[in-house]
Amino acid sequence: MNRLNIALFSLVAVLLFSCKAEPDSKAIRKEVLNIHDKLMIDGEKVMKNKMKLDQILISGQVKLAQDSTLQRHKINDLITRLNAADEKMMDWMHFFKDDFKGKTEQDDLDYYKAEMVKIRAVEDGYIKVTRESDSLIKTYHVK
Repeated sequence: MNRLNIALFSLVAVLLFSCKAEPDSKAIRKEVLNIHDKLMIDGEKVMKNKMKLDQILISGQVKLAQDSTLQRHKINDLITRLNAADEKMMDWMHFFKDDFKGKTEQDDLDYYKAEMVKIRAVEDGYIKVTRESDSLIKTYHVK
């Protein structure tokens, strides 16, 4: 009997620890909103970098570089990409339904999972263009 109890207890323990509960729609929604809040702060950095790049173009610092045409093109490209990243965030916010109510819990879960994918793509875009613009701004010693 003792061995049977140990085996049964072990089986129950394995089953309990191996079952992972999938997060519910409220948890996914909260994570999406947390990412949104972080991106709002990152959005300020995106706009500051855009202004710094504009400042570089206006100041004439680019003319001092040997490859000034290439540098000007690179700066304009980054400004365009910074604007596009900001637009993607604005578009996502415009279409996001914070109070989404599907017919079932699964509908809600599916909606917020899809929104998670979208907001992560926006986040990836912010990270990439911010790093690139930070690097270029640093070469021109703009503060």
